Amino acid sequence: MSFIELKNVHYSYDPAAVDPVEALRGLDLRIEAGEFVALLGHNGCGKSTVAKLLNGMLVPTSGQVLVDGLDTALESNQLDVRRRVGLVLQNPDNQLVAGVVEEDVAFGPENLGVPPEEIRRRVDEALHAVNMYEYRASAPHKLSGGQKQRVAIAGVLAMQTGCIVLDEPTAMLDPRGREEVMETILRLNREKGVTIVLITHYMDEAVRAGRVVVMDEGALLTDGTPRTVFSDVEHLKRHDLDVPQATELVYRLVAAGVPLGGMPLNAQECVALFEAYFREHPRT
Repeated sequence: MSFIELKNVHYSYDPAAVDPVEALRGLDLRIEAGEFVALLGHNGCGKSTVAKLLNGMLVPTSGQVLVDGLDTALESNQLDVRRRVGLVLQNPDNQLVAGVVEEDVAFGPENLGVPPEEIRRRVDEALHAVNMYEYRASAPHKLSGGQKQRVAIAGVLAMQTGCIVLDEPTAMLDPRGREEVMETILRLNREKGVTIVLITHYMDEAVRAGRVVVMDEGALLTDGTPRTVFSDVEHLKRHDLDVPQATELVYRLVAAGVPLGGMPLNAQECVALFEAYFREHPRT
């Protein structure tokens, strides 16, 4: 059994309406423990709905969502589901509730009834994990956007969830803040085995995941490694979806008749491709 399973999931925001808007239409998806999955798709495709379903914030109109074997639709399971899957939203200010960083991180475990000495251990461990321990006595409102988002992630870690779902966590950040958050996510996944589901519009973030899932109109469009998914540029473009900048550049050059081999995912691969081309075509 997979850690997360969505089985023929439908979700309507107003199912009683005459013509309900169906955000998800028979979605099937499995996510294994320890995976890093990037979830992509244009606005309105159902990505944020999936995020809330994984955390039990929403339950399916029909179909089934299982987290570690627990049916999220059963009210008796919801606390256990949220102990397993934490949700980090786009705006960290909406998740920071205390006036001191370490008190904010402690908020979740306190509400779970965790003993004080265990809370202290969890808070310290979580802040170390996101490289924010030195700011433990700081006021959250004085932090940068990237630092605030790392505190929000620490708050989820302190609840000891095995999975973190991040709904466009870098959308409101500058490039430095985005990189801080991405490095934190990658470290948690690689070093601590935390399952990551990252919803993003930034293709350069998606290529750093181990797996890319693309949604369109509430259903699964494609699913595979970043190289497999982004190599099929035509398929993605037919659905008005972007590809990484390096991939886009080489795609256009190939279309213009430049015989470049392969589709790079990042700037480094793009440079290597050009270097190889100019070695073979020194007079070009």
